[in-house]
Amino acid sequence: MERPTQVTFHIGVQFSTGRDILLSAKANANLLRARDISLPPIRKARKIIDETLRRLDGMPPIPEEQDALLAELTAPGKVAHLVLDDDLRAGSLRDLFTGPVLYNGIESRIAPVAELFSNTSFRLSLALINPVVFLDRALASGNAIRTVRSFVEATDPARLSWREMVQRLRHTMPEVPLTLWCDEDAPLIWPRVLRHLFALPQDAKLEARLQPLKPLLEPEGLTRLRAYLAKFPPETDAQYERVILLFLDKYGIEDALSPRCDIPGWDSARIAEVTARYEDDIAALAQDEGITLILPDTPLA
Repeated sequence: MERPTQVTFHIGVQFSTGRDILLSAKANANLLRARDISLPPIRKARKIIDETLRRLDGMPPIPEEQDALLAELTAPGKVAHLVLDDDLRAGSLRDLFTGPVLYNGIESRIAPVAELFSNTSFRLSLALINPVVFLDRALASGNAIRTVRSFVEATDPARLSWREMVQRLRHTMPEVPLTLWCDEDAPLIWPRVLRHLFALPQDAKLEARLQPLKPLLEPEGLTRLRAYLAKFPPETDAQYERVILLFLDKYGIEDALSPRCDIPGWDSARIAEVTARYEDDIAALAQDEGITLILPDTPLA
């Protein structure tokens, strides 16, 4: 059986666009299948990878073990590009909030996985999100509440840096390309994200382009947007973004576009400080080597 030569692994962050990737992949199943692109179920892939790592017990895999892993993940059928999506691979909430920085220890959890696929063209992807929103969603999730609350109480907001987390990944795996985008931008750039994740051409006929928009638009607006795009298909990504912005302006749900975040002990000044740091991180990451940062022409305010 022919083994995939390309593997893309989306590893988070939690509470961002991971579910949208799965739903979009399902909607585009025929397109992906025709191009020999496979996205196996999360639980199946997680079990196979975990069992392989346990058997290796810290030792690097030999080529035969790598081939066996790929065979398990891709069976049955021919696969040229394997796409994996598992935001728990970077760690559970208890793992992520055990230190003074965001996603503490992520590099030690991802590096062994990257080594499993070193016989392929392997790359990682992450969707970043405003740390204020990330913490709010973590607290609202009901998981590891004591751990998350302890993290919030003990952590200096000035240390909440995604760039620092990304730099740890790059330092540990400098040879692994990394694709990033901002969760806040997903409604504008989703076709570009899908094309990049699945290595699709510019003219690929994508379904589910509007997946991240669904919670943000009134039902009438979503219906009108679909009709407009069908009648006046944008010729460029910039044109697509302008159309989305116009419909968000007219039909956007205010509470969804500007969610209220409640972080225990944080006032508006602290929230503004963390948000400003996040924006600075994104600007700096856009200049870092080894990173592809997908940004809209006109950011979603």
